[in-house]
Amino acid sequence: MAQDATRQPAFGLLDEMNPTAATAEQDHEGHVGPRRGRCKWFNVVKGWGFITPDDGDQEVFVHQSVIQMGGFRSLGENEEVEFESKLTSKGYEATSVYGPSRAECKGSDFRPYSKKRKFRKVRCYNCGEFANHIASKCALGPLPKRCHHCRSEDHLIADCPTKPPPQEKTSQETQPEPDRGHNR
Repeated sequence: MAQDATRQPAFGLLDEMNPTAATAEQDHEGHVGPRRGRCKWFNVVKGWGFITPDDGDQEVFVHQSVIQMGGFRSLGENEEVEFESKLTSKGYEATSVYGPSRAECKGSDFRPYSKKRKFRKVRCYNCGEFANHIASKCALGPLPKRCHHCRSEDHLIADCPTKPPPQEKTSQETQPEPDRGHNR
């Protein structure tokens, strides 16, 4: 993708046309005082993006760790912000980002998908149900021992008359595999 010649450089190179654009506001360590701008774009999954300053200077890199807001930190597209930045070898990088008048940022409405664990159904030893609880958390309370197959209290599942007998192995499954000499 070819870049437009009028586009300002992003995080990386200084503006060759105007190398002293922000020197009036810089201190001896390269920090630039409070400025206003808008979020050009922000990747909420990776936690970084760019701010376009209102003064027309080059774009400023922003990481989620410098955003002043509670909870999940992000910036919405075109969100108005105030920020402080420093000049690094790669360009300008935000050191603090907050909303107008030092309020908290609004952030993006988009949230990345969380890696939710799937609930695995287990058999409760108390009620015999396949559910997402265990015997100690069973809502039915302690129950007497009983068959989990037919729910009779007269016997346990190993002796259940209604349970089909286990399938016998075929002659092919019971024969040992011939020794092919691989383990010598």
